[in-house]
Amino acid sequence: MCTPAAAMAATTMISAGARMASEAQQASHESKELEREAKVARAQGAEEERRLRAEAARSQAKRRVAILKGGVTTEGSPTDMLLDAAREDEAEARWARFGRRESARAQEREARNRRRRSVLDQLSSTQALGTDLIRLGN
Repeated sequence: MCTPAAAMAATTMISAGARMASEAQQASHESKELEREAKVARAQGAEEERRLRAEAARSQAKRRVAILKGGVTTEGSPTDMLLDAAREDEAEARWARFGRRESARAQEREARNRRRRSVLDQLSSTQALGTDLIRLGN
């Protein structure tokens, strides 16, 4: 037969174990959610890059038409202007995708860290429960 103190300690350990399991499950859920958000960020980056490229192509075509309508040949400075604009548009599209990719990487890192923290919390909690059980036995 166990003493009231042992029964109370056992009840406390059981509730602590349930709490730890709940916290581990929550950390796992948060980790998965961050991974999903990272995938969305990557997809948004690719879409933003595509949209910027399409917008740049339309803008470039309008500039070319305006230059040709003005009776200017496409040699020399008008061509240089178009090339500079194309380079700037390309850089903007690449930076958009890069920014989203970096955001996704940060979310993936945070997801891994939360998963690892969850495992470490479980291990340390299990160790604490084991220590308490050993103390109860003595």
